[in-house]
Amino acid sequence: MGRGRLARGRASRQQRRAILVVTNGRRTEKAYLDRLKQKVGRSITLTTRFINGDPQSVIKELRGPRSDLDSFDEAWIVVDHDGMDRSDFLRACGELSRKKRPVHGVVSVPCFEVWLAAHYCQVFNYQDQHDAQRHYARIARVRRGGEKFLPEDFPWDAVADAAQRCRLAGVPEPGLDTQGPCPSTTMPHLMRGLGLL
Repeated sequence: MGRGRLARGRASRQQRRAILVVTNGRRTEKAYLDRLKQKVGRSITLTTRFINGDPQSVIKELRGPRSDLDSFDEAWIVVDHDGMDRSDFLRACGELSRKKRPVHGVVSVPCFEVWLAAHYCQVFNYQDQHDAQRHYARIARVRRGGEKFLPEDFPWDAVADAAQRCRLAGVPEPGLDTQGPCPSTTMPHLMRGLGLL
């Protein structure tokens, strides 16, 4: 009789999904992703990593023997467009994927500040990343030069709103593992993967 209870107890336990999120954004992206660790549910173990360099350097590092990718159930790589086509990067993410461990690429066009700004309001048609960063700094009320930092009162609970406002009104959400038009980001896919949307 005791044996049956033990078996049921084990069967009802849910396995925690181990998710790795990598970025080449030293400040803003890393700070945002680190904070997400406090937001994800108990069914997920979230690890964030910064890898210095352009998106292809990040891919090269993750292909290496010390990357530890196989320790995770899923991986996401968050990069900026920075005025460069990221199709090769997205293709390389697909090549890193395994049947039971997908690797997804997240591209913010022109930069990650599009996602941050969308937590506050609808994004605009930015000319370039500096334009997007200035807009974010203004609405987040960060001091000049503080565009790469998150304010103390950042609206963390606005993720669902940000998912709708991170592209121009009327523009469909870019698909998973794609590069959308300017401005846009595929961060909503990561938020869904983390159970935050």
